[in-house]
Amino acid sequence: MKSIIFIFALLLIFSCSQKNKNSISKKDSTVVAIDSVAVNIDSSKIENLKQESIPNEEPKDGKYSQIIKDKDISAEIFYTIKEGRVDYYKLKVYQHKKIQNLDAVSDWEFKNVEELDFKFEDVNFDGINDLTISKEVGMNWFKLNVWINKKGKFIQEKKFDDIYSPIFDPKIKEIKSYYRVSSVGEFWSTYQWKNNKLIRTSYTEDIIE
Repeated sequence: MKSIIFIFALLLIFSCSQKNKNSISKKDSTVVAIDSVAVNIDSSKIENLKQESIPNEEPKDGKYSQIIKDKDISAEIFYTIKEGRVDYYKLKVYQHKKIQNLDAVSDWEFKNVEELDFKFEDVNFDGINDLTISKEVGMNWFKLNVWINKKGKFIQEKKFDDIYSPIFDPKIKEIKSYYRVSSVGEFWSTYQWKNNKLIRTSYTEDIIE
């Protein structure tokens, strides 16, 4: 009798152990299945992102314009793109329903649209923003086209044609200029406004001999 009870107990223990193994095995397979789905989902997302990503394209040849604003004044620059060359050919200023056309410098060529930098800034330190367009003309220096805002009318200041890399210092109301020509030398200048005229007040050069 005792032997029968012992055998029955062994069978019961073995049966419980087998059920636990089967249960663990099912859980493991479920985890594997879930992981597999997650991998598939991630892969599909990656593929979608690849399909949605569009390579950067160069602007097509044609005519374009950009607008900047300053309080109650807006300025619009018109330019063309042809075979990678960017030229601006016209500017307009909009103020109080009035439109003023400004002459462009026809021989200014830009490498790309990002290089076409025009903005409102106070170049004569009178508290009123003027209009400028910058152009790189060397490795680390640039020139400006400048239109002075005189009582709402923008007038080109051609003195800036001879000033390289101007830096405006409103605290002392001075314009500083510095540029370097390779194998030639370095040049420094300062300018100030006197009686509404731009005057060079200092000049220094360091020529390479």
